[in-house]
Amino acid sequence: MKRGKRLVKLLAGLLCVCLLFTSCVPAEVSDEKSTDLEYSQEVQNLEKLCLVWGYTKYRHPAFYTGEKDWDKELLTLIPQVLEAKSDKEVNKILYDWFESLGQSDFGETRNHQFWKNQDPNKIDIQADISWTKDIKYLGENLSAALQQIEIIPNISNPKNPPVVVSTANSSQSVNFNEKINENFDYSNAADRLSGLFRLWNTIEYYSPYLKLTDEDWHNLLPKYISKMLQGQDKHSYDLTLASLLSKLRDAHANFKDESYMDEEFGEYYAPVYLETAEGHPVVANVYGEDCPLQIGDVILKLNGQEIEQAIAERKEYVSTPTDDKLLSGGGVYDWLLSSHDPDMEITVLRDSMEQTFSVIGKKEYSGPFTQHYPRADVSHEILEGNIGLINPELLKDNDVDGVIKEFSETDGMIIDLRQYPSYQAAWLIQGEITDEGSKTAYLQLNPVGYYPGAYSVRDFEAGSSLPGYQGKYSDRPVVVIIDEQTMSMPEFFTMIYRTNENVTILGNPSAGCDGERREFLMPDGNTVYFTVMGILNPDGGQTQRIGLTPDIEVHPTIEGIKEGRDELMEAAVAYIQEQNAK
Repeated sequence: MKRGKRLVKLLAGLLCVCLLFTSCVPAEVSDEKSTDLEYSQEVQNLEKLCLVWGYTKYRHPAFYTGEKDWDKELLTLIPQVLEAKSDKEVNKILYDWFESLGQSDFGETRNHQFWKNQDPNKIDIQADISWTKDIKYLGENLSAALQQIEIIPNISNPKNPPVVVSTANSSQSVNFNEKINENFDYSNAADRLSGLFRLWNTIEYYSPYLKLTDEDWHNLLPKYISKMLQGQDKHSYDLTLASLLSKLRDAHANFKDESYMDEEFGEYYAPVYLETAEGHPVVANVYGEDCPLQIGDVILKLNGQEIEQAIAERKEYVSTPTDDKLLSGGGVYDWLLSSHDPDMEITVLRDSMEQTFSVIGKKEYSGPFTQHYPRADVSHEILEGNIGLINPELLKDNDVDGVIKEFSETDGMIIDLRQYPSYQAAWLIQGEITDEGSKTAYLQLNPVGYYPGAYSVRDFEAGSSLPGYQGKYSDRPVVVIIDEQTMSMPEFFTMIYRTNENVTILGNPSAGCDGERREFLMPDGNTVYFTVMGILNPDGGQTQRIGLTPDIEVHPTIEGIKEGRDELMEAAVAYIQEQNAK
């Protein structure tokens, strides 16, 4: 984070004031001026306001008792802070505001004792609050005041806490208590900043994966304050927030209303489904008889633009775990072949020849979007070779017992976790394949309710605590298929299933996006989703962004996609047959 007074060019200062109060600057601002604005006194002031307001919002008793409205307080502070001519003046404004909130020092409460008694090896602090102790940055009075509320004191009958962190049945639940600004104005600098500050601070204090971002979250703040000040309409507001959210690299992170993507890249889409094969986007399915593209086509260009450039432009606004995990169903592939004009030219590699086709884009499609191999239409079946197959997305909770009985004489079982399962059905399967005892499947990062930004690390054990217990299907080989579309709950159950020695994970690394997904409201009414509870490997190793590594790695090939083959399923069947032949 950049702190202390920076040298400011006169032009940058005048530009910011003009933007805020007279709206006299064109929508497009050069990169040089944009960089200057980042270092201006106004942006420094706003950066400090964002930090102090967010920290106080999530910790001060006045907000938990409902005595103060955190949004109203912010909107009141923004013009005062903008007018400040120095860091010292900003510090005084913020200190006086903090004091006006009322009592903050409640002495030693139970929460303070709880924090002192925490095992430091079982605590993971994600939020960086070191700046609260920086007297040079905040001044002695403001720094001391903020340190009084580092730990939220015990409060009787909280009426309106910003966040509710509760524990039920050994699981953690996080609920955000945000509201809509009914008079939100996209051309108003204060309203735009309130959206940015809400998003930045929510992620700062309630993302368990903040340390895994490619760019330091604090260093991003002045850059995005500058971006927000340069825009004056809904589209620029939406794109700025989407760009910031994408830096989280959390595939759970997105906005409910993503119409800004259509406005930016076009509302017409080529009627195809894309998958990654051999490092390239490949047509895996085609919708509509009038589309000249074919399954197996490798996408090279869109309207003359290299597809790599089109991917890079869209990744700016879509949160992807890594550069090569483009994902369908909410990832970059959903927006890739889009255009403002329904007539688009798409260049592909087909049979080793580069060809360009005219494709008519559509706004809507009928029918499901599916992978290149046939979509499952039954919850389970016995494949040739006497191997049972479970399709979790179609399996109902009360079907599990019957399925296991039906599979009683089979030689092995495949569980296809490229599909999204029912939680209860997937959990019941776990009991049937357990070989013995209980084992740690993963470590869970749960937010600490009285210390925003901190997470307690807890073992999650799967299996059975009953002595000598073995599931009905614990004596035969079980293969779990995963790929990069295996995300969230399927990853959760992959980690549980793989604790058993008879289970083999096959496919390619999963998406790397596990944990509890929650939502919160933005001031303009849009909804944001992201991960609030984290998951680690049993040894504490990273799973987010990396994904789960299969025991046997198998990737689809371009030729296999072209032929409509499910190469991962073929490999799973072959593996079970090999095991039984030994």
